[in-house]
Amino acid sequence: MPITQAHSGLLARANDSFECETDGAADFYGFGVRLGIYFAWANAYIANTLLPSEIAGASDTNNIFLLVILIAMIKCSANSMLTSIDGLVLMHLSGGFLFGTLSIWGYRTRQYFDNGPQGIRFFGGFGTHSRLIVSLMISAFGLWFWMFGVTDGLVHPGTEQEIVEEPNPPECATLYTFMFAKVRADGVIRIFYIIMCIGCIVYYSIMLLASVIAAWARLGKMLHLYRERRWAETTRLHFATGFKYGE
Repeated sequence: MPITQAHSGLLARANDSFECETDGAADFYGFGVRLGIYFAWANAYIANTLLPSEIAGASDTNNIFLLVILIAMIKCSANSMLTSIDGLVLMHLSGGFLFGTLSIWGYRTRQYFDNGPQGIRFFGGFGTHSRLIVSLMISAFGLWFWMFGVTDGLVHPGTEQEIVEEPNPPECATLYTFMFAKVRADGVIRIFYIIMCIGCIVYYSIMLLASVIAAWARLGKMLHLYRERRWAETTRLHFATGFKYGE
């Protein structure tokens, strides 16, 4: 007896199944790129949970990956080189950084677990501000992507807009994503992602504003101490996070 008859919930694979490919897939998220991202996630997870001394390096690595993805999405979307499916995959990879391993103030790290709210005092250097800016820009691009990119803002495979040597079948024009099931990216799930992006923009904007105010206040204190020739107190002598650190 065929398996599909024994199990009514299964669907047989159609004989006319098709594949969708883009020219930029290997460059945007090829196996080597994804392998590097996955190792960066694993490195950040181990550092955040077990090795506080490595949090700075892991955070900077994740931030660099996220910045590269952001630059690729902005530049290639402006040149009509980024297709809707490529943008979708890159947005999901960006979400893996933002919601998985990238910690702005250290709430998901061993520092916060060991020191409580006082643990955030280790997170306030240049690295933290750069992560805030990159995360805010990723969220802003994500809002544009889910509002316009999935509809007509980007090139859809299988349409006349796609300029490739081997055109994709017209069925590739419909963009799907996964949310506990296969759903259309331009359907109801789009509203959920728009709300998520707006929430991230509001959160990161508030955090960035607060950090700028704190940095301005610290700069005023540094100038005051500098005028009084109290050189050793004009800046921090210990950085736990940032582009470099020392202990």
